[in-house]
Amino acid sequence: MANSKTRSSSRSSSSLDWAFPALETRTAAGKVAADVVFVSQDSSKKPAVPAKHPYAALIERLRGVEGFSARVGSTQVVRFGGAGEAENVVFVGLGQPSELTDEKVRQAAAALWSRLGAEKMASAALHFNELTRMGQVRALAEGIVLSCYGFNKYKKVADPIHATRKVVFIAADRARQSHIQEELDRALAVGEAVNIARDWSNEPSNFGTPEYYAAEAQKLARRYGLKCRVISESEARREKMGLYLAVGQGSEREGKIVVLEYNPKPAGKGGRKGRTLAFVGKGITFDSGGISIKPALKMEEMKHDMTGAATLLGATLLAARMGVQNRIVTILAFTENMPDGTAIQPGNVVRARNGKTVEIINTDAEGRLILADVLDFAHDFKPDAIIDAATLTGAVQIALGKHCCAVLGNDDALIQSLMGAGSANHERMWQLPMWDEYFEDLKSDTADMKNSANDGSGGTIRGAIFMHQFIRKGMKWAHLDIAAVANAMGHVPYFPKKGASGMYVRTLAQFAAEF
Repeated sequence: MANSKTRSSSRSSSSLDWAFPALETRTAAGKVAADVVFVSQDSSKKPAVPAKHPYAALIERLRGVEGFSARVGSTQVVRFGGAGEAENVVFVGLGQPSELTDEKVRQAAAALWSRLGAEKMASAALHFNELTRMGQVRALAEGIVLSCYGFNKYKKVADPIHATRKVVFIAADRARQSHIQEELDRALAVGEAVNIARDWSNEPSNFGTPEYYAAEAQKLARRYGLKCRVISESEARREKMGLYLAVGQGSEREGKIVVLEYNPKPAGKGGRKGRTLAFVGKGITFDSGGISIKPALKMEEMKHDMTGAATLLGATLLAARMGVQNRIVTILAFTENMPDGTAIQPGNVVRARNGKTVEIINTDAEGRLILADVLDFAHDFKPDAIIDAATLTGAVQIALGKHCCAVLGNDDALIQSLMGAGSANHERMWQLPMWDEYFEDLKSDTADMKNSANDGSGGTIRGAIFMHQFIRKGMKWAHLDIAAVANAMGHVPYFPKKGASGMYVRTLAQFAAEF
């Protein structure tokens, strides 16, 4: 079939299937469907009774309720039948106070949100007798908003909408009310950025084409006050991006590279002068494997192979909303990897933007090829560091499972900063080695290097060591392989049971603020 690089039609992503409840803060509850009370465990692992709490008698009764021990995420509803200020009381367990973390609060909030929906409660008032740290109020709000997601865009009959439309956070006084509102606004910004990333990743590949993502990026750039430039294949050819173009040459759809730029407002006299951070994201909108075609089993999930780009898009939007003081240049490389008669073949030699030649051993090791050219391009913006994110290898799940991503790079201080931001958000990372000896496996008899060794040894590390060949001397760089955690993370209560997780949007935005 002739490769004519046809254009496909786009559809808007503004489905709002994940509309959030109104998050409000007051000093008094008023009439609500449910009061929510957070309860810890005492030393006997029974619900503790806070002194002088208005629901102390009910909490005492809970001590005898089988199945409610106030462990993290346990819930119990007590119905008043319309009497009193609230129609019902929902008790939510937090476990032992000494063991309470922000992550446990997020998970308890997800359990609360699920219970409110199951009970069809239209509104709820949250009382903070146990949540004294402001950070835990933010974690609570995040747990709610991160639980608010559904991708119903292509369903004739959409999934039921969550019944709870308002959540009121009860503050002790007006001063605390103002602080709580700031945290609620921050949580809503987090939820929006994460859910945009989820929407991008979940988009079916016949609609979610490179052209589609380029158009959506332009719309979002206008909304968030970012600069946006879209690079066509003809411009990529002038840039001599041979590896990027080679991956997409088997597709009828034209690839697009999106460059977003966030420039912070001046910090004012005495303010810190910001640095420049480059984000680089893999955006394979569908990965068939090319000539080295993948097995049919779960190939439909290869629409998620652009989640690195989606993640960095979300992180950039959140950083912009937060008003971070560092400049961010985000480069998202979109293309398809398809096996038509013009596709690259194993054994081909292709020249990269930096002049090095690559022998193609496996066309399914395509992510590192497009990233290599775009990583080289990122240097032109003179960043202080480059961070890339990619669903790069299946090997990372074999190595680390589904509880963290792999991080590799050439600067330990940079990696430690990333890991710290990840730990703060319970989006953990684990550093893998990247010793020079690993490159021995990628030496080619025909070219400067090959893109794969085509065996099962050290796949995640080999992918990173290949990309390292395109990082110039003196440039700090880190690579996140998020393939194992990009989707199907339902074991975390506030992530969708199926589809994109949205992980590392929060982490990378926080890193951008702290860098």
